Amino acid sequence: MTFQQYPPQGYPAPGAYPPPMRQPSGATAIIAGILAVLGGLWFLAGLTSHVIELSHYVISFLVVGAALDLVSTALLLGGGIMLLLRKRAGRVLTVIGAASAIGFVALTFLLRAIGHFYFSYGGVSLHFGFGWLLFVVLIPAIATLVLALVSPTARWLAAKPKADGAVQPPNFGYPPAPGAQQQGQPPGQW
Repeated sequence: MTFQQYPPQGYPAPGAYPPPMRQPSGATAIIAGILAVLGGLWFLAGLTSHVIELSHYVISFLVVGAALDLVSTALLLGGGIMLLLRKRAGRVLTVIGAASAIGFVALTFLLRAIGHFYFSYGGVSLHFGFGWLLFVVLIPAIATLVLALVSPTARWLAAKPKADGAVQPPNFGYPPAPGAQQQGQPPGQW
């Protein structure tokens, strides 16, 4: 009794190729994008509030607050949407927007602690004693910054999305099974 040599001549041994790479999970990037969009909407509401207040009377801290809200709105909304669309620039804009939101909240409390400076940011004015509302801004901004900076977000952005969503099983160098439809031209060796 003769046995056929395994694997057949000319074919690599099973397991010679590494298993196919899985697509990285986009959970961190998607959560960061959603938080960035929600933060951008918060600052858009703050900008609207400042514009309404400015229509009645002009106070310098409202003008500064409106300008800072405009910057935060543009960075977070633009970055969050681009991040959800898997654009690398969206990650950068989201990081800059979240970091600026954290910095502006810290600046708000710092200026209030130094002296009698009145400051408004995110539609919240420390002049009226609602400073605790800025913590509602601070906590999601920190979470957005961390989620946008972690490496799974970068891996998800760098991975190419599958075109049709179907997973092609690996062939591992063996010829197609009888009756299976072959994609494209066959290699020259067959």
